Amino acid sequence: MKILLIGEASFLHNTLKKGLVERGHRVLTMSDGNGWHDAPRDIDLRRDGRWGKFGGLWVVWQLLRHLPQLCGNDVVQIHNYQFVPLMYRWNTLLLRFLKLTNRCVVKGCFGDDPQIFRRQAQGVPAYSDTYWSGQLQNTDQHRDRIAEVVEHGAEASWRKTTAMADALVPCLYEYWLDYNEPPYAAKLHYIPLPMECEKMVRWCDGEMVKCVCNDTPSHPNDSHPNDSQLPTNLTTSPSHHLTILIGLQPKRDFMKGAMKIAMFVEEVARRHPGKVQIKYVEGVPYDEYMRLLAEADVLVDQLYSYTPSMNSLAAMARGTVVIGGGEEEYYEFIGEDTLRPIINVRPDLPDEENIATIERALFTDGTLERMAQESIQFVHKYHDYRHVAEQYEQLYRSLLAKG
Repeated sequence: MKILLIGEASFLHNTLKKGLVERGHRVLTMSDGNGWHDAPRDIDLRRDGRWGKFGGLWVVWQLLRHLPQLCGNDVVQIHNYQFVPLMYRWNTLLLRFLKLTNRCVVKGCFGDDPQIFRRQAQGVPAYSDTYWSGQLQNTDQHRDRIAEVVEHGAEASWRKTTAMADALVPCLYEYWLDYNEPPYAAKLHYIPLPMECEKMVRWCDGEMVKCVCNDTPSHPNDSHPNDSQLPTNLTTSPSHHLTILIGLQPKRDFMKGAMKIAMFVEEVARRHPGKVQIKYVEGVPYDEYMRLLAEADVLVDQLYSYTPSMNSLAAMARGTVVIGGGEEEYYEFIGEDTLRPIINVRPDLPDEENIATIERALFTDGTLERMAQESIQFVHKYHDYRHVAEQYEQLYRSLLAKG
C-alpha cells in the first residue's frame, strides 16, 4: 500500500512508519516534528519563526511543492483534527482535498480534543486529570487548555474532520472510552501505541533543565528554583536497595500528578529508612534521561492516567516498574488475564490506600522482580511496533475492501 502519515504525536507516526515499511509498504511522513520532540519526517512542515505570523506561508508552499505526494495514496492518516500547523479552517479544507484525492482517510485520536474533554466532564473514564471523585478538578489550571480546543474554530474543525474520517483510531484505552458512543463507535478501532522495544523510542517529557537528585546539585548555587514545591529527599545513603526516579514538570503537574505520587513514595521511604533512594529529574536531555531510567528500579509517572502512556512504556520496555495508571478494566479490555506490571494508583482513593499499594509492591518479597519481568513481557506483547503495524495494516485493508 501507498500510505501518507500526516502530523505527529510522541513519535507515533515515525515508529509506525518503521513497522509498515518492514511489512513492505511505501510510507511517507509529513509533520512539523511535534514541537520540541523534533521527530524525523520526510516532508518538513515546521513553521519558520523568522517569518512571524507569515510562517504559515512556508507550510502552504511545502504543501504545494509536494502536491503529488498528497494525492493517489491508498491511505492518508492524520494524527488529530489540526494535523498541519495552519489555522483550523485550512486543516478542514485540506482534509476535504485529501478525502477526494485518496482512497481512504484515517483520523487518529492521539490527544486533547473537544470529545475527550466533554466525556471527561461526564466522568468517562472514572477519573482523569480534569475529573475525579464525582466532580471537575483543577478547573482554573485547565481553563486555557480546554479553551484552546473548543474555541477559535477548533470545535467546528474537529467535528468536520471526525465526520470525514473513514475510521477513528484511539491509541489509549481512555480515549477509546471517550469515543465509544454514537455516532463515533461505529468506526472506532483501538490500536495501542507502537514501541521499538530493542531500541528505545526517543522520548523525554519536559523542559531542558538539569537533574535534581540527592547527590547531584541542580543549579550552580545548589538550590532549585522550585525548592518550595519539591518533596524532601529522605535517603542520602549511597548503599540503597531501590532507586525510584520521579519526573517533575512543575508547570504541568496539574495534568500529571507526579508530585502527589512523590508524597506517597516519600512516606514509604520514611517507613523503610535506608532502603530507598529517590531521584528527581526535571526535563533532562534524552540521553541523560535514558541513563537515569536504566539505573532506576521504579519510575513515578502519572497519577491521573488510566493506562500506560509513552513515558511509562519506555520505562517498562527496559524492565523498570512504573507507578501510574494500570486499571483492571483496561487489562480486561485488551484480554490480558495474567500480566499485571504496573503499580496502580488513583486520585480518587485515600492517600493511605495508595501508599499501601506502593509499599506492598516494593517490599513484598519477589513482587518487584516479577513486575519488572512482566513489564518487559507486556510491552513486547502489546506494543512492539511490528505487531502494532500489523494491526494498522489490517485496518487499512478492511477499509480499502469496503471501497
